[in-house]
Amino acid sequence: MRIIAGKYKRTPLKTLEGLDTRPTKDMVKEALYSSLSIDEGSRFLDLFAGSGAIGIEAISRGASKVVFNDANPEACKIIKENLRKINEDARVYDLPYEECLFKLNEYPFDYIYLDPPYAFEEYDRLFELIETYPVLAAMGIRIAEVRKNVDLKDHYADLYLYKERRYGISKLLYYRRRNEDE
Repeated sequence: MRIIAGKYKRTPLKTLEGLDTRPTKDMVKEALYSSLSIDEGSRFLDLFAGSGAIGIEAISRGASKVVFNDANPEACKIIKENLRKINEDARVYDLPYEECLFKLNEYPFDYIYLDPPYAFEEYDRLFELIETYPVLAAMGIRIAEVRKNVDLKDHYADLYLYKERRYGISKLLYYRRRNEDE
């Protein structure tokens, strides 16, 4: 696994051994980032971070604030090792997602990336908490990476599905608030 673009392009990243995490494939990362407008002011939350590859890719592409969370302390050690490889510092939490969202409610993120384990079944609760705690900026985007056979709702509160893309056994679902023109 490696960083695919930006300031730290081609830097290899360490992954957690075992079946508890599954690194996002380069093809999916490329598709994800080609659809986002990451810039120097972007704030990015990688809520189920695993190795941190998605959030580190955001740093490489210029995001100014990236926060990582994974409930697995071993995954958090890997994230910190990967951040040291690129000589970057970022907040890394090892909390259940509910506690992390509660803790981070003081600043809204432009992008929230959700890639929970495939066995995860609490999407309604997860999306409800994202709406309950003001962690998503007014024009922010929430992206969920799920198994291709997982069906999520077309909208959660005032966030609507505006794009869905399939890649092998995974798919990316993009949610945002509707513009007044839509």
